[in-house]
Amino acid sequence: MAVADLIKKTCKSLGENNKPTYVVMAIAAVKGICRPAFTMMDKTENPETKKYTALREGLTEVIAIPAYWGCGELAGKLAKKAFNSDKALANRAEKNLMFIGVCTAALFVIPALCSVAIKPIMHKIGLKAPEGHKNEEPKNLQMPAESNQTAMLKTPASFNKIIYPKMSTFTSRPQIGLRVGGL
Repeated sequence: MAVADLIKKTCKSLGENNKPTYVVMAIAAVKGICRPAFTMMDKTENPETKKYTALREGLTEVIAIPAYWGCGELAGKLAKKAFNSDKALANRAEKNLMFIGVCTAALFVIPALCSVAIKPIMHKIGLKAPEGHKNEEPKNLQMPAESNQTAMLKTPASFNKIIYPKMSTFTSRPQIGLRVGGL
């Protein structure tokens, strides 16, 4: 009976005092443990690459947890000061601004902190980014027996395709860089 009461009391406490910051920090903690573990379990990857990637993922979450907490709590305190006169409104505003603070941390603060902190930390530890395979430029492939101009005259411009050596499909434009929207 004592265990059931403890579970009820814990669930009630979490339900009444639930803050967006707590949820995001819990997710970051689980990601900080599981992502490096799964990376290290990959048997197909180079061991140096696995170590570097796992440590980088873990460090990112170590940076993320206090950033989530700090931004969420700071935004919550701002809401309390702004809506001090109405207690019910202050409570809702606090939760909403905490959520906005956590989102701000995810969008701006954590990437900025990671870009500033992770490379120096990795270099102090002695790990550097592994030399991966470089992006190869597509090779110029031979056209059929006909000249390029003759082949282009016979097909509409939309059918002039670029063939990439590592792809088994044809594409009408280069597949490099950031593409948005799948177009």
